[in-house]
Amino acid sequence: MSTDPGNSGAHSQQATVLVVDDDHDMVSALSDILRQAGYRTLGAHSGHEALALVERGLPDVLISDLRMAGMTGHGLQAELKRIAPDLPVIIITAFGSIQTAVESMKLGAFDYITKPFSNGELLLIVSRALENRDLRIEVKRLRIELARNHGLENIIAANPKMTALLSKLAQVADSNVSVLITGESGTGKDLLARALHFLSPRHDGPFVPVNCAAIPESLIESELFGHARGAFTDAKQSKLGLFVAASHGTLFLDEIGEMLPSVQAKLLRVIEDKRVRPLGATGETTVDVRVIAATNADLEKAVADGRFRSDLFYRIATVTMAVPPLRDRPEDIPLLIKHFLVRASAEAGKPPPELDADTTEFLTHYRWPGNIRELQNALQQAVLLCSGGKITRSDLPDRITGKHHSPARLEELASRRMPLQEVEREYARAVLASVNNHRGEAAAILGVDRKTLTRKLEDPD
Repeated sequence: MSTDPGNSGAHSQQATVLVVDDDHDMVSALSDILRQAGYRTLGAHSGHEALALVERGLPDVLISDLRMAGMTGHGLQAELKRIAPDLPVIIITAFGSIQTAVESMKLGAFDYITKPFSNGELLLIVSRALENRDLRIEVKRLRIELARNHGLENIIAANPKMTALLSKLAQVADSNVSVLITGESGTGKDLLARALHFLSPRHDGPFVPVNCAAIPESLIESELFGHARGAFTDAKQSKLGLFVAASHGTLFLDEIGEMLPSVQAKLLRVIEDKRVRPLGATGETTVDVRVIAATNADLEKAVADGRFRSDLFYRIATVTMAVPPLRDRPEDIPLLIKHFLVRASAEAGKPPPELDADTTEFLTHYRWPGNIRELQNALQQAVLLCSGGKITRSDLPDRITGKHHSPARLEELASRRMPLQEVEREYARAVLASVNNHRGEAAAILGVDRKTLTRKLEDPD
């Protein structure tokens, strides 16, 4: 080893380096170099002594000689891979060769250094090893945060049907199969889709949600598959489609039942061939995407009626997960109320209010046609409107408490001699406004499909 000075890494004041060598002089020399650079050091003179220190969680990085009496450096690596897979290991040897370097890297060594080496070379490798360790710790922290925000922990369920569904989801998450999530609007199908992604091996890849019903019919094909410049009048530049954007991740096709038959055919080809050709392009792009679809429609009936391709249905429904409506999950309502009260209060910057007994009873037995989304919206309003730290029924939306249907209101409409069609249109508009113009939720509350709702909202010619 030369004695040229090395620069300590940014992590030196925090890090402990374990030096392992059956040569006591080598342990002492390396420890001196590391301490001068600002690192704390530990010494071990055998692989077994090193393992005892590692099991106590003491070192942040380990430097080991390759050839030692008893347990070799490679033997130590094999044990470390079992008990401390995230501990960075640097192997030192005077018998460097390509073969031993490859073997060390296969066993998980961060790096490999051959005697003689300079102090600066050693310190640089140690600094890089600690940077790599810090990065891996941060990635793990982010994964835990993602799992907390998007995984099963964020899905509140005590109902047996829901707990069985979550068990099925956990089993399916690790696979690459396509999943179809069915259920009424507002039941939380998007939460399940996100949980499937973030609990899967694809969690580092993108999660790309697409609301098939919200994209105009003329643009859906371009949005999904992309287009080449000049493919149509407004295509002033090329555009990557959402399939390419989701590569190595998950594409979530929400409300897939609204997709046009012509787009269904192209979607089937992309899923089967794993290649996509943008509109107006001559070449194809390979994509690696897991498809999760969701619908509030009866796709099997749509298949029987010829409105949805049977081959596409069987392709996307390798596994089907049916989410029960909130009215069939009475055990979950008190838990969801507590959860949404805390969230809405935090957003409003006020302490969570209490619910009086009458309001609690009412919320528990209400049918919730808009499901979880309707419950969340109702409690957001109640938190904002309540006074005295207590929510009463008067703080809830009128559509829930039935004020829209009061005799006085009906008498007013009758006195105006309004045709039934206009009454329906006025009520549909009121419901739509109450759910922030979310047409899927409004349609669910009214008990009609989206197309019928659109028709009722239109003024007569």
